[in-house]
Amino acid sequence: MDERLFAIVERTIKRILSPYPITPAIEVVNYLNEAVTRIVAGIWERYQNKDTSFDDAIEDLMRYLATDRNFSPSESIRILGDLKREIRKEMHLGEREAIRLYEIIDEVLYKAFEFYYSCRAKIFELRLKEKDRDIEIMRKIIELSNIATEKFRKD
Repeated sequence: MDERLFAIVERTIKRILSPYPITPAIEVVNYLNEAVTRIVAGIWERYQNKDTSFDDAIEDLMRYLATDRNFSPSESIRILGDLKREIRKEMHLGEREAIRLYEIIDEVLYKAFEFYYSCRAKIFELRLKEKDRDIEIMRKIIELSNIATEKFRKD
């Protein structure tokens, strides 16, 4: 991969990690670095008419961002949207070339939104199940308490 693209990856990772007071664990940084590198490389390869798939990298990044409370949904998607400007500037693309790049990145954004939404829906579903479980536990506690109270009154 071109070193100019690595510069884009580094800036993007720095932006994602900027809200943290300290750098997260190396595993987190590596996870993000791998996902962003594959996305940027994939966009550039598609721009060069190479058939490549990097949907799993988009999904990985969106899964992380969907669980990160530092970024709103729009900020999460904007991270990828800003690649339009970043790649165009770094690769010195003209107007006509930029239009083609923007079309590719727009497709990436549509997929990113889909993955982000899917992850948030799953999180909501898990929270709902957790609440249902909590309600069931409280119901059983009340039931046992009522049984104990009745038994205490009889004695």
